[in-house]
Amino acid sequence: MTKRLLPLLLLLGVLLSSCSTSRSLAPRRYQTLHQKANATVMLDQHKYSMGCTVQLWRNELIILSVQPMLGIEMLRVEATPDSMMIFDKMNRRYAILAYDDMESMKIHPQPSYKWLQDFLTAPSTPKLTAKSEKVFRLGSHQATISCTFSQREYNTLKSPKRLDTRKYKRISLRDIIPL
Repeated sequence: MTKRLLPLLLLLGVLLSSCSTSRSLAPRRYQTLHQKANATVMLDQHKYSMGCTVQLWRNELIILSVQPMLGIEMLRVEATPDSMMIFDKMNRRYAILAYDDMESMKIHPQPSYKWLQDFLTAPSTPKLTAKSEKVFRLGSHQATISCTFSQREYNTLKSPKRLDTRKYKRISLRDIIPL
C-alpha cells in the first residue's frame, strides 16, 4: 500500500492548489496564512483521505504538509516562486520540481507559485469552512481531489521552518511518480 500511497500524496501536494472553492475573505495586507484542510483523492477507483496543513508567507514560501493518518506528516511540499521541493518523509528522500517541468509531466492544469498563492488567498464569500472539488490529469490518469478548508488564521506565523535537505536523499521526481 505504501508504494501506491506515496504517489497519491505527491499528486495531492502538487495539485491541491487548483481546487476552486469559496473561502474566507483574505485581509488586504496579510503577510502569512495558516489553515487546515481535509482532502480526498479518487484515483483509478481507489479513495484516499488525508489531513493537510497549509502555511503561506506571501510572495516567499508555501508549505503544504500532508498527514494521511494519525496526524503524522508523511509528505511535505515547500513551494517557492521558482520551484517546489517535495519531501517523502517516510523514506527520507526529496525531489525538486521547477514549474516549467510540469508541462513535460503532463500535469493539467499546470500550477505556478502565483496561481497557488492566489488560490489559497483569493477573496470569496466569508465562510469558516469551504468545500471544493477539482479534476486533474496526470499523464493518462485522471484524479479527482475534494478539499474542505477550515481554521484559517492570518498574520500569526513566525519565520518558516524549512526541512534540512542534508537529512534526505535527493532523487528524481520520476522515482516517486513513474510516468
